Amino acid sequence: MPALTFEPFRRRVEQLRTAWAERRALRGIAGAHDRASQLELLRTLHAWASEAAAEIHAVYGPSLAVQVSPLPAGDEATAFTVNLARDYTLAFALVERSRTPAERWHIAVTMTTGGPRGASVAAGPERRNGQWSRARVEDLLLSLLGAYERDRSSDAEPPTRRGR
Repeated sequence: MPALTFEPFRRRVEQLRTAWAERRALRGIAGAHDRASQLELLRTLHAWASEAAAEIHAVYGPSLAVQVSPLPAGDEATAFTVNLARDYTLAFALVERSRTPAERWHIAVTMTTGGPRGASVAAGPERRNGQWSRARVEDLLLSLLGAYERDRSSDAEPPTRRGR
């Protein structure tokens, strides 16, 4: 059997190992809700989003503008955005929960899609069943990319005839 046959499985094993290593590394900051921990989480999300944006650019090339805003250094780092084709945006922000007596911080994400059916919705992992992971960030970017592709397809479709 050629060794190439096993490459897809090996890649999945590597991805599994990397995902668990990342989960263990984030355990301390993802579960804490103090500002410093959530700021470190925001920096991690920024790094993952930057890597994913580079992958999108590698596939689409110059036909799709992909930008990740810089994350300021220090305590000034409270938000960043990922933009696809100007009108499709994921905005990540460090926010304080206002309904709690103690100081509790979290990462809020808003997805805004341009085009004919443009909308802005909250995104991110649901509180009851998840923490942030690289896969969740990538899934959000895939959703944004899917909205971009749907809008491109609907713009390219010829108008339908009515009354026939």
